[in-house]
Amino acid sequence: MLTRRSIQIVLTLLCVTFIASCGGNADKDVPLIFAAASLADVLAESAEIYEKETGKRVEFNFGGSITLANQIAKLDAPVDGVFFVGELPELLLGDLVVTVPNGRIGLVNTLVVIAKENAGNVRTVEDLAGSDSRIAIGDPVLAPVGRFAKQALESASVWDEIKNDLIFTADVRAALAAVETGNSTYGIVYRTDAMGSDSVSIVSEIYDGYSPVVYAGRTLADARNALAAKNYFDFISESKDVQNVFESAGFTVGFSGP
Repeated sequence: MLTRRSIQIVLTLLCVTFIASCGGNADKDVPLIFAAASLADVLAESAEIYEKETGKRVEFNFGGSITLANQIAKLDAPVDGVFFVGELPELLLGDLVVTVPNGRIGLVNTLVVIAKENAGNVRTVEDLAGSDSRIAIGDPVLAPVGRFAKQALESASVWDEIKNDLIFTADVRAALAAVETGNSTYGIVYRTDAMGSDSVSIVSEIYDGYSPVVYAGRTLADARNALAAKNYFDFISESKDVQNVFESAGFTVGFSGP
């Protein structure tokens, strides 16, 4: 069985392999943006709209925001922009990120408890303590969704009771997959990820007890394709079609200043 330490080593090696294979983005017109795993579907759609309307492309690398921020800060990953969730990834990056001059698009999400079959009759996050079931959440060390989930469980005073039943995953998509495949009875994921799955149902909404789940798009200071990244962020901030994609997926769309 892989230990937490061995998993982290494997992830680090994968990061190094990815960065070595990139070797920098050779096409100055195609920015590379590192983004939260929970944005994979909507950003892929936004890229299609962007290319259709402007003739320009954008590339993504998706994963846990904390993991990706560490790739940039510690391994000098060749990236032009980021679209992360939560405050910690930005703190890890420090002065490496700069706000898009026209402001930045912001997306808001919430947490939910999901199940494939609600055998434990869970109706609230507190009910997880009596479910005697495995519960998948993002690893708080690797992914903001795990940090938010831990905050919610601690606020509900059930963390200590269920921590031995938790399955930690690399990001929110992995937590969702654990429930979809039956490897975990319950999971705590973002509402948008649950809405995008035909295999699970939402058994409880978690409205409070954790920090605001806010995503922000930023360019990287001195990145080779920083201008191309800025152009993409400006586009999705202004495009009604892209905003409709975000809203249809369950995100609340807003903007924050510089």
